[in-house]
Amino acid sequence: MLDRLEFLVSEAIVSLRRNRGMTFASIIASSLALVIVGGFTLTYIGLSKYVAAQGSRFEMSVFARDDATPDQVRTLGDNIGKLDGVDKVTFKSKAEVWAEWKKKNPSITSGLELENPMPDTFVVTFKDLRKVDSVSKLVGHMPEVAPKDGVQLMGEVQSLLESVINSIRWLGIGLGIVTLLTGGILIYNTVRLTMNARRREIRIMELVGANRSTIEIPLLIEGITHGVLGSLIATLVLWVGFGIVSKAIGTMPMIHTEPFPAAWTTASLALAGAAYGYVCGALAIRENQKEAIPR
Repeated sequence: MLDRLEFLVSEAIVSLRRNRGMTFASIIASSLALVIVGGFTLTYIGLSKYVAAQGSRFEMSVFARDDATPDQVRTLGDNIGKLDGVDKVTFKSKAEVWAEWKKKNPSITSGLELENPMPDTFVVTFKDLRKVDSVSKLVGHMPEVAPKDGVQLMGEVQSLLESVINSIRWLGIGLGIVTLLTGGILIYNTVRLTMNARRREIRIMELVGANRSTIEIPLLIEGITHGVLGSLIATLVLWVGFGIVSKAIGTMPMIHTEPFPAAWTTASLALAGAAYGYVCGALAIRENQKEAIPR
């Protein structure tokens, strides 16, 4: 068993050495593809966590109807607090809201006796910023809420963050597909070149009774090696890039950077690279089987 394994691995190493130029190009292309896919994935996950964590920092103001009774106002506050995604509901009476407004705008109200125009208000914070849109729509349809401009929120900020996340996701998918195809073609061609260069050896192995697995496994190992080596390079590039970006944005307000997930990234990219190389190698072998090998 060990002898057979040693033979298969040695055959794969011979193939890698024989096509050094194509092997190098395949590994670089694989690493580039995995850097793009991994980089956009980390960015997407990081931004999603950031958006989810910002819920408590953004507020939505809900204004009660002018003719709402105290019981209706209390019911409104209770109903808002029960909605999914709501973290905290703080009540401010119309007197408190009016006092705060006069304090912020002393030049407008100084020396004037004005009737309080402010409504009873609820200040709502969120567990998850992604719930803001759905919560605001539900609250806007509650009968105790003022019919006109009864809900005010940071809609533009939330929409901007969501659009950025969606753009990153689709851009990552698009670039990832292009680079994965490029790297896959190189691995595919490298394995096919190996088979063509060793066609006489393969034919001799067939004549002496070697089964297909003995011939094909070294080629699959070659493809897997391209993918795994590419993943290791990609992990290193992402680790360095993550450190540079974290250092650059770490001083910004409201930004908290987490340590680079080295173990998770290495394992994920290694598995992805191995599967990637295996599939490309298997496709090359399958295509070669359709063609007659010169005898």
